[in-house]
Amino acid sequence: MSNLDLQAIFYGDNGLDPGRTERLVADALNGCDDGELYLQYAVSESFSFDDGRLKAATFDTQKGFGLRGVAGEMTAFAHANELSDAAILRAADTIRVVRDGYGGTMALAPQRTNAKRYGDANPLDGIDFSKKVALMQTIDAAARARDPRVVQVSASLIGSWSVVEIIRADGHRVPDVRPLVRLNVQVVAEKSGRRETGFHGLGGRYLYDGQFEPEMWNNAIDIALANALMNL
Repeated sequence: MSNLDLQAIFYGDNGLDPGRTERLVADALNGCDDGELYLQYAVSESFSFDDGRLKAATFDTQKGFGLRGVAGEMTAFAHANELSDAAILRAADTIRVVRDGYGGTMALAPQRTNAKRYGDANPLDGIDFSKKVALMQTIDAAARARDPRVVQVSASLIGSWSVVEIIRADGHRVPDVRPLVRLNVQVVAEKSGRRETGFHGLGGRYLYDGQFEPEMWNNAIDIALANALMNL
């Protein structure tokens, strides 16, 4: 990972040490045929805008790990929502159930054939809170201006950033970064006392930049409105 500091994300303040973690994994999986430690750190946020006002804004941070051991036809899995030596040792006790009395040989690490699909940047850091709220306000106003039959507009903006590192018993490490963003637009139109709803969402594993392009969010409004009017 070119610009990603895995040391700061998974180790450092957590009390974990890269070398010591490798030894813990090697000990936990000794005698297994396969297995790995899966470290994960994830942050997420969401903004919900309804009828001209910000209805909800949330931010969440999660971290933890999963430890998997395979011995013959048996598989054991343990996980925890903390990153510490003590938690990994407790997970190793669970893995021991399948490996005790078994003398397997650890499978070779897979070849590094996977391509890096996404950049290291965190979409949550790229745009200020105020600009995200302003986008919701702009979408609300633009949708209402499209057609006098529009009586309600809802929009939501969601983003997350997940970093993982997989550590095998032989010390083989594989990091990965997965950004994810989504913009949803919902329009309610009314005619002769009848109401219908139209919806459109767009997103993917990239940064927020696309969602802030007028062409993108205007297209979302147009599709949501067209769906609502078609049902009237």
